[in-house]
Formats: sequence, structure tokens, C-alpha cells
Amino acid sequence: MLSNRFLRTAVVFFVVGVSVGMYMGIANDHRFTHVHAHLNLLGWVALGLAGLIYSAHPQLEKGWWADAHYWLHTVGLVVFMGGFAYGTVSGAFAIVPVSLGASMVAAGVVVFAINVIARIGDRRARVAR
Repeated sequence: MLSNRFLRTAVVFFVVGVSVGMYMGIANDHRFTHVHAHLNLLGWVALGLAGLIYSAHPQLEKGWWADAHYWLHTVGLVVFMGGFAYGTVSGAFAIVPVSLGASMVAAGVVVFAINVIARIGDRRARVAR
């Protein structure tokens, strides 16, 4: 089920986000605070909640909307955070990966919103459960 993929991916982002937080605390190097926060909020929280919503409303998983949401959000977040981390280490703002990744995440969120708003009340698809 796609909801399980969202939940597994959220857990991976959670582990990475917590690891970044642990590194910052142990090394007393807080340059990656924005990476840590975005991994936890956009990765763990947003993808985890989406997975729970897809699990509770399986009709939302049908069609291309949920797949588009997953790939845009997940790949976008990796590109976004990679650009943030690179910029932090190099001292040069990595505008292309940051803006591309952020745009992909935003597009994924919009696709999710359209899917939920348009289809959450579709009782016909629910009967097929």
C-alpha cells in the first residue's frame, strides 16, 4: 500500500533528522538547524500524517495523485535539504537545488491538497474496501 511507503519514508526522514540534531548537540555545531527542522517537519511529520490520511481514506491512493505527491515531496525534500546542507558547508547559497527542491515539495503538497479536497468525501470508492 502506498500509505505504508509514506510511513516508512517518514520514519527514515525522522531517523536522519534526529541524527542531524544529535550531531549538532554533540559537536556544538548548530549550522544545520534548518536542515534538522525541515527533515523533521516536512519529512517525519508531513509525510507521516499523509501516510495516516491515505491509510484512513484508501480511495485517495487510487490514481496518479498519491504517487505524484509521494515522488514530488520525497525527491524534492532530498534535493532541498541537500542544497541547504551544501550551502551551509560551502558558504555559498545553492540556489538551484534549494529552489528546485522547495518547488517540488510545494508542488507535492498542492497535489495532496487537491487530492484530499476533491476526493475525501467520495463514498463510492469507500464501498469497494
